[in-house]
Amino acid sequence: MTLLIVCLSVIFFSSAAKRLAMVRRAVVVLALVLSAVPLLISPAFAQDDVGLPIHPKTIPSTIVRRAGEGEGTRWVQVSFTINAPYKQVVKFYQEKVDRNAQISQIDSGKLLNTLILFSRDPKDQFNINISSERGKKVTEVELSRNVVGP
Repeated sequence: MTLLIVCLSVIFFSSAAKRLAMVRRAVVVLALVLSAVPLLISPAFAQDDVGLPIHPKTIPSTIVRRAGEGEGTRWVQVSFTINAPYKQVVKFYQEKVDRNAQISQIDSGKLLNTLILFSRDPKDQFNINISSERGKKVTEVELSRNVVGP
């Protein structure tokens, strides 16, 4: 904040050409800082909410978080796109769940889909839905967690 005040005072007391150049520079720096914030924050919030890691090749601008409560259940859902092939993403998430997970895979010819269901506690359930079009280099993932009780 202090840096911003110093920059603004320098801009105010400079010549018009210098002010314009400094304003342009300040706008570029601000745009770069604001564009980096989702890279640093979104995956951390998603992992804390859902209790599952966000894939390292996730495209930060695609992360969408939803949450709600009702009838004694709290739920959190995080969906995002990963810049990695489907099989790599499936392997990544299979390694993150325990052995008692139920895994269903469907290959419809054009669409590949894997659903991983597991529970760490009967009142705490997790779903991982992974899908991709055959031959594409990006994969869609939806992580969700349902917790029963307060």
